[in-house]
Amino acid sequence: MAEIDVPGPDPTWDPAPSPWGSGGGGWRRNDNPAFQTSLWGYALGAFDLIAGLSTPMAPLAARLRLTVEHGWEDLGEVEAAMFAIQEIDFALSRTAGNPLPGVYVWLAKAASDQAEALDLLLATLGLGREALTFLREVTPEGETYYRPCD
Repeated sequence: MAEIDVPGPDPTWDPAPSPWGSGGGGWRRNDNPAFQTSLWGYALGAFDLIAGLSTPMAPLAARLRLTVEHGWEDLGEVEAAMFAIQEIDFALSRTAGNPLPGVYVWLAKAASDQAEALDLLLATLGLGREALTFLREVTPEGETYYRPCD
């Protein structure tokens, strides 16, 4: 197979912009035709934030023997692990720039029962509901809010 040379970046292009910032180009014009998104940001489209856990990411990942991936989002660097338990898809995340401590719990939008899925996750992690910092609630009108847990 012949080696093909790829030209370097156009000198008039700034780093590719992202939905969360200018990519380093400030508010000036950026002729770069690429628009960068993060893997984590892309994956979030399939998940709903359902709860917060008061624990750090490392012991959760260790309990399930998960590999923690590192990426970025609007608040900065993010640690994330995506996995399934009994064919229910979950994600755990922790963003470095988030002022709230703990880990976010995400559930696939396709999951049919949030309470059942959360109970399954907590049991698998060996945790009780006292580990929850907040819980997603949905009103009868379909509006979502997050209720702090005591």
